[in-house]
Amino acid sequence: MSTFPTPLPVVLCGKTTQMGRPVSKLLSPEYEVIHFIQSFEAAKAELPVLLAGRDPQVSEANDVGTHNYSQPPRAVLVGRAFEEDQVEELRKACSGAARAPVAWLLGDPAKLPTGPPGPEYAVEVANDCKNVLTKWKEDGGVNEDILLF
Repeated sequence: MSTFPTPLPVVLCGKTTQMGRPVSKLLSPEYEVIHFIQSFEAAKAELPVLLAGRDPQVSEANDVGTHNYSQPPRAVLVGRAFEEDQVEELRKACSGAARAPVAWLLGDPAKLPTGPPGPEYAVEVANDCKNVLTKWKEDGGVNEDILLF
């Protein structure tokens, strides 16, 4: 079984900081959101740099995550506002950028809330991500397929 840093550095992708902020906090202390990406275009530009272990040098950083780029992320957590084909495109574009396997998590579209998400939704998202990441680590942390949470 691989050795994983504690906390495990992750990148979170979602549309709004209003959801990203609480999810980031709820993932702690097991996981450290080092960067929050809010669009597919930004993800295409920033993820390869982040996965290679470098600071993405964004001009307008948001206040979500630690911005601690001392260790490359081992997981990319993508919210339900993104499509599976977008995540697949990102995964392929980032192939070979990381020095270690990366977990790619995508919010299960079947679990999309019917109305505006409330505070309990962030708790559910964080817990679902933790469960999937725990299983990924227990299975050796080498699967780079898209895993639904």
